[in-house]
Amino acid sequence: MNLYNVLSLLPAQPGVEKLESVAPLFEASLAEFFGGIAVIIVVAVVTSLIHQRRQGVRRYTLLNSADADGNPVLHVTTRRAGTVIRRDVGRGPERFELTNTPLGDGTYVAEPLDRYL
Repeated sequence: MNLYNVLSLLPAQPGVEKLESVAPLFEASLAEFFGGIAVIIVVAVVTSLIHQRRQGVRRYTLLNSADADGNPVLHVTTRRAGTVIRRDVGRGPERFELTNTPLGDGTYVAEPLDRYL
């Protein structure tokens, strides 16, 4: 039994219009609903892209690596955390993963991947 049949069984009241059907109301509001969902998705994507672009240049310290003078090896890049880079640190090329972990000197950690195998 649908809503139309239920409403047709009720006695008519003077001054109150009888609902013909609820379905056209839902059909008329679907366009606005999906339009709102589309706007939310577009705003979320644009906000995410802006946030990624604003990270800027980061300096990474390559852990357990030293240059010829004994100083830690630094890598400057605009790439995001999670990116794997390859650098020659004296023992041959090694892979490092960039992280979001900050160090006390203002740089971020780049963890060696090939040493732990």
